[in-house]
Amino acid sequence: MPASLKARLCLMMFLNYVIWGSWYVTIGTYCTANLKFSGTETGAVFGTTALASMISPFFIGFVADRYFSTEKVLATLHIIGAIILYGVTQFRSFSGVYTMMLIYCLLFFPTIGLTNSLTLRQLTDAGGEFPFIRMFATIGWIVIAQIIGYLGVEASDAPFLLACGASVLMAAYC
Repeated sequence: MPASLKARLCLMMFLNYVIWGSWYVTIGTYCTANLKFSGTETGAVFGTTALASMISPFFIGFVADRYFSTEKVLATLHIIGAIILYGVTQFRSFSGVYTMMLIYCLLFFPTIGLTNSLTLRQLTDAGGEFPFIRMFATIGWIVIAQIIGYLGVEASDAPFLLACGASVLMAAYC
C-alpha cells in the first residue's frame, strides 16, 4: 500500500475518534454538573449511544453500499452531525438534549463501521495493515481526552464544540 494512502487512512481514523472521544467520556459530567440532570436523565442521554448503535448502521450502510460513495455519506453525516452537536449546546432541558443526542448518535455511529469498511477495502493485507491504521483511532481518542483534561472543560459545553469543529474538519477531509 502506498504510504500516502496509509497516512490518509490513519488521519481519517484519528479524526473520527477525536470526534467521539470529545464528548463521550464527559457527557455524564456535562449533564449532571452543568445541566443539573438527575442520574436517571443522565443515564437516558448516555443510553442514546446504545440505541443508535443498534439501529442506524443497518440503514446508513445500505445507503452507502447501494446509492452513494462511502466518502460522500461520511461527509454528509459529519457535517449534519456538526450542526446537531452545536445544537446540543443550545438546549438546557432534558427533552431537548435527549432528542438532539439521539439524532446525533443515529448519524455518528454508522461512521465507525463506514470508516472501518473504507479502510479494509483499501488494504491488500488486512490482518497486517489494519491494526496499525486502527491504532490512530485510539490515539485520537487519547489526544482529545488529554486536551479536554488539560483545559479542565469536562463540565462545560466545550467538548461538544471541539467535537463540532473536528466534525467539520472530518467532513471536509472526506
